[in-house]
Amino acid sequence: MHLRAVTALVFLLCPLGALPAAAEELPKPGDTLAPLVLTAPADKAEQGYLGLAGGTPFGLKDLGAPFVLLEVIGVYCPQCHQQAPKFGQLFKRLKRSGLDKRIRMLAVAAGGTPMEVAYLKEQGAYPFPVVPDEGYVVHKLLAEPKTPFTMIVSREGEVRFAHLGVIEDVDGFFAEIKRLVE
Repeated sequence: MHLRAVTALVFLLCPLGALPAAAEELPKPGDTLAPLVLTAPADKAEQGYLGLAGGTPFGLKDLGAPFVLLEVIGVYCPQCHQQAPKFGQLFKRLKRSGLDKRIRMLAVAAGGTPMEVAYLKEQGAYPFPVVPDEGYVVHKLLAEPKTPFTMIVSREGEVRFAHLGVIEDVDGFFAEIKRLVE
């Protein structure tokens, strides 16, 4: 289908105001996010980790923990690739400490297709779920942050922590996570 036809179809089928507006500034602690609709991970184990019952789209309220470490990444972002091993270690540390009962880790690949996300997962840099945001819908709702952009958010959408760029001090970040979710 031609792009103009698809665009016209979207405007005909969606009543005005039905599409959420893009945020004007990056989320910061104390803000409440607009409801996010995320694509479920293809992998059943990752769905289970997130507390999801199936492969249908989900929101933060559907997660099986009170908090989520939500990282917005770019599939081709060099800074994201620099941060990935550190966050892989953080994922394991959260699990060992038992904090994974209180917080789940999830990456949203801004502009990433399912095929690109699958390739990224195959490379092993992300031991936690990564979901595609092919149309940049979630990215726009978050004011189109540069990547990586990391947040700790409650199931209700309250932002507890927000950081733009690579988090260098993962030990300090782990201590901050512990403080925020206990």
